[in-house]
Amino acid sequence: MAAQTAIRFPDFSSVDGLEMIRDAKVVGNVLRLTPATESRAGAAWFHDKQSIGSGFQTTFQFQLTETGGLGKGADGFAFVIQNSGPRAIGARGSGGGFAAGSRPNGSRPGIPWSFSVFFDTFLNREEGDPSDNYIAFRTSGKPETMRWPQDRLAFTRKLHVRLKDRKVHTVQILFHPPMLAVYLDGSRKPDLEARVDLSIVVDHQGAAWVGFTASTGGGYENHDILNWTFDGAAVSSTASVVSSDITYLMWSCLPNRGLCTPERAIVEPNSKGFHVVLPANLEWGASVPNPAGKTVVVTNQHGIICWDLQAGEAGCSGPSGISTDAGKHVVDPKAPAGALIHREREGRTEFSVNHRVNATVKDNEGLYEFDVELK
Repeated sequence: MAAQTAIRFPDFSSVDGLEMIRDAKVVGNVLRLTPATESRAGAAWFHDKQSIGSGFQTTFQFQLTETGGLGKGADGFAFVIQNSGPRAIGARGSGGGFAAGSRPNGSRPGIPWSFSVFFDTFLNREEGDPSDNYIAFRTSGKPETMRWPQDRLAFTRKLHVRLKDRKVHTVQILFHPPMLAVYLDGSRKPDLEARVDLSIVVDHQGAAWVGFTASTGGGYENHDILNWTFDGAAVSSTASVVSSDITYLMWSCLPNRGLCTPERAIVEPNSKGFHVVLPANLEWGASVPNPAGKTVVVTNQHGIICWDLQAGEAGCSGPSGISTDAGKHVVDPKAPAGALIHREREGRTEFSVNHRVNATVKDNEGLYEFDVELK
């Protein structure tokens, strides 16, 4: 069950409600995820799950000190959302305390069912890191598919601050489904923003554990969190909540997309009619037989799709759609933009996302899942 109270740590003189794993400990009134020592990993989780699916905002300050060893400081820390439990931890070194290690037979596995905002402070050339000073979104699914290095859903090429300059830095992370944005040191524009699919990391109530991980390898630094607040369901969105009521297997997705986009439509008979999974990138891409022209009743609609990739949050919606820019520029001018729509054609009922007619449909991301009954 998701906790009803927000997380509030003005400092860490009290750690009531916090689970500290491995090398994480409190030093004074600071949460030290790892000391400035080689080959360490630490994690800290709030022991109650938090509401994630409807949106959240979190703010914290960090400071990286006593940098040394390889790269003059390593490896970085992460804000992590996960559904594996409050004792979870990943590998040292480039694993960041959340991912799998680089040596499959001699390193700790990563945290399955997790999403991480990684503040990376070491240039791993074998991973294709852009620098030793960047932020990345990374994710892991079921244990048997985890690998090193993790895929980056999005990352910064450069930052306007130096993460390991020993100064105190402030981070704000906002999730307006399906857009996740990271602001560093009060920047007016996001330092990193992308569409993300968090349905893989939440439970049936849209909740997950939240916390921090960090690691060192041949390089090292103190990874310190100075304060932390977290508010779940505090951010409104036009999209449906991210929910694991979606039964589609989230690991059967097209590559290089922020939202899980199935490889094909799925139509399966059920006790009342049909269960349908409709990828956002297919126009009239799913259909059910309806030769008698019966009334179509659609129920249990859920999912998030992005039908205008240039518009950010305004180009994404749930099955009810969004009124912005609805009209002659979408497939069905009488329905909201982004809505789940249907039509009758040659004895079948066909379904589509109400996307822009001047957009490239194949680039759309996400899915709608729903049940169909013919009456």
